[in-house]
Amino acid sequence: MALNLDEDNSLFNFVVQDGYGVKGMVDLGLSKVSAQYIQPQKEQIDKQNARIAAETLGFFQVGNHSVPVKLLEKLKDAAHLFFGQAPEERAIYRKGLILSPLVQYGTSFVPKKEKALEWKDYVSMIYTNDAEALQRWPSAPLQSVP
Repeated sequence: MALNLDEDNSLFNFVVQDGYGVKGMVDLGLSKVSAQYIQPQKEQIDKQNARIAAETLGFFQVGNHSVPVKLLEKLKDAAHLFFGQAPEERAIYRKGLILSPLVQYGTSFVPKKEKALEWKDYVSMIYTNDAEALQRWPSAPLQSVP
């Protein structure tokens, strides 16, 4: 697919509207980051004050959380399988589609309002218990994870 990075709408449509996501952009083998993914200078993190922010705002990492490593590996495998699907297979879960309101796939959370798009793709799911989660999670990746 020909993608013109000089046209903001072309990239936006490819990543957001067509559902290829950031992964699709990376899969194209692009050699530069589009301006749409660069935060305006005044909103970029001040590297000199970054350590102070981490110390005063309380960034942290949770350790010894008792989540089995095997379960974490299965979660990682399921994510790889989901994002490894063809864009048209992931597209049925695109944010904003009525087909699957509880499972949503997307890139930036509010791409039409953001000054810079986020360098991520995500899949999120709303559920109340494990049985419901198993019913709602996209079936192709789940079936492939032992």
